[in-house]
Amino acid sequence: MDIKHIKRFFSVIQMIIIIMFSACNAEGELFDNWIEWALVTDGGEWTKKADFGGYRRSAAVGFSVGNKAYFGTGGTGGTSFIDFWEYNPVSDSWTQKADFAGEGRRNAVGFSIGNRGYIGTGYGFIGASFSSRYYQDFWEYNPVSNVWTRKADFAGEAREQAAGFSIGNKGYIGTGRSHGNRETLYIDFWEYDPVTDSWTQKADFAGNARSHAVGFAIEDLGYIGMGTGSSGGSTQILNDFWAYNPLSDSWTRRADASRGVNSFSLGQSESTGFSIGKKGYISNLEISRYHNPWDNRVRAERTFWEYDPVSNTWRRCAIFESSRSYGILGVGFSIDNKGYFVVEESQDFWEFTP
Repeated sequence: MDIKHIKRFFSVIQMIIIIMFSACNAEGELFDNWIEWALVTDGGEWTKKADFGGYRRSAAVGFSVGNKAYFGTGGTGGTSFIDFWEYNPVSDSWTQKADFAGEGRRNAVGFSIGNRGYIGTGYGFIGASFSSRYYQDFWEYNPVSNVWTRKADFAGEAREQAAGFSIGNKGYIGTGRSHGNRETLYIDFWEYDPVTDSWTQKADFAGNARSHAVGFAIEDLGYIGMGTGSSGGSTQILNDFWAYNPLSDSWTRRADASRGVNSFSLGQSESTGFSIGKKGYISNLEISRYHNPWDNRVRAERTFWEYDPVSNTWRRCAIFESSRSYGILGVGFSIDNKGYFVVEESQDFWEFTP
């Protein structure tokens, strides 16, 4: 019996035990919220890879070009980074490349178009007062020459925590936030054409304005969802999910990223997403309330989900064991048929096989 079947066997045993325990609780509830721990599927496997070669950080950005991945920027404490790194999955090694040519920043957007990578937007700290600066600049990276070239500035307002992806030979950025005298959340959506080096405003994102949304593309459609919004001055943790069709310049609501089994979902905050083949994947710190009506506490849980656009369904997948207690935050990207994840504020680096 291989490891995968042994894990499945013990998961079934665990589920039976939890069902028996839950059936005896004082309120007569058969399915307690904790049953979800037993219902985690064994979809996919994680493998620990070579630690990231740079200093640990949060709010970094990553993308892949060809059979290599690239990762950099971000920050920790009052320091924002400009170092930039290449990961080679064949040798399982990291190599430092030319520093990002813009100012150090966090919560930027990164994606690739053809054989080039792009980074733009984000925020950084200025001076000893650590006041925030929001960015509109947009940069192209050539992996062959190892050179950064400034391109046309992002045409929307300067912002951080936006979502982005590429479809075919175009790139897209939208949503996000800035904070001057008050916080501003965005729903505008923009297309970048590297041939003309120009931005064109497209149909606004159809959901509520938000930051921290997740974005990725599967074949000829882009997807944005989850994140953090605001209503009546209160923060909203969102779980709605939308598809963008660049041919019709239109948005269609898809299945919410719901927790599903016996739980009232408050949504996903600070998600990270990428696609592998014809499926999308999100990793996040998931915020929810306990199912029990007598328990009003909010809890946080590390989760990893697979989205199938054909069936319009979500499936919960296996999760890795990080050295960080909330080690599901970080940056994800894919190379060929594998996913990769750099854990926030850590050098932990993991490979995902669907």
